[in-house]
Amino acid sequence: MASVLVLALAVFLVLVAALLAVLMSLGRVVRLPPGGDAAVLRTTTGRLLWARLAGLAAGVAGAWLVFAWDGLGVGPMLAAPVLGAGLLLGTLLGELTTPRPHGPLRGASLETRRARDYLPRFSAPLAAVLSLIAVVLLAVTSAAGSADDLGRPGRVLAMSSDDGTMHSAAGPWPGWFYAWPMLAVLAVAFLLSALVIHRVVQRGRPGLDPVATAVDDAQRAHSAQVVTAAYGLCVALPLTGVSVVAAGALFRQSDLAGWAVPAGFALLGVALLAVASTTWYLAELLSRPRIRAS
Repeated sequence: MASVLVLALAVFLVLVAALLAVLMSLGRVVRLPPGGDAAVLRTTTGRLLWARLAGLAAGVAGAWLVFAWDGLGVGPMLAAPVLGAGLLLGTLLGELTTPRPHGPLRGASLETRRARDYLPRFSAPLAAVLSLIAVVLLAVTSAAGSADDLGRPGRVLAMSSDDGTMHSAAGPWPGWFYAWPMLAVLAVAFLLSALVIHRVVQRGRPGLDPVATAVDDAQRAHSAQVVTAAYGLCVALPLTGVSVVAAGALFRQSDLAGWAVPAGFALLGVALLAVASTTWYLAELLSRPRIRAS
């Protein structure tokens, strides 16, 4: 029954994200200067899209293998970051294979391009906030966790009554056993995202005329949007699971700690934020700018 509810919720979130993506695409219009050729932008954007789809396919395969790798919950927790890493690798491949300037005459601009010129103004800070929440939450749950009966660190939340007459251990608990692989994968995803953004910002322009500049800026902004959304999913999806699991363990320990119920509801609030962020980042991945020639 629980798996059916999770599947139904996932389908609902994807449908909401698709609708949101359509609305976002309607509001994102790239206007080329007079004389601009919209076909140029479509061709190069298509090249980047196919590279991302190849990375997405590799990420799906990797996520499936990781999901089935472990039966204690580590695999499902890491599946989303592995999927996001595949998409990031595909985006990097597309940026590396973007045609370089060619021809008998070439030029170089004196402009200074920065990552913040292309990163989404809402999605990037949101990803930073989610990352901070994930790190703090995993640090707290690791400190509060205890080893299970097989000695695996941080897999249960053990508590005792004030008079020491009652003892209880609730699990699973997202302690160190789950925290270190998640933090390691998120660190890799962050470094990979930074590498892709660096490539997006630093690669040469295909031309210096206004048309080529407008086309190039649109491509860079869309690539930065994809990178931010992929990294955001790497954080938001596991954070959802960690928050729900930790809240469940706290509710089961409510008889021994009065603060467990408020803390559990706070974690459910974090889970709702992570679910909403997941929907937003899915919409960011699905949306594409509309191209119009002035």
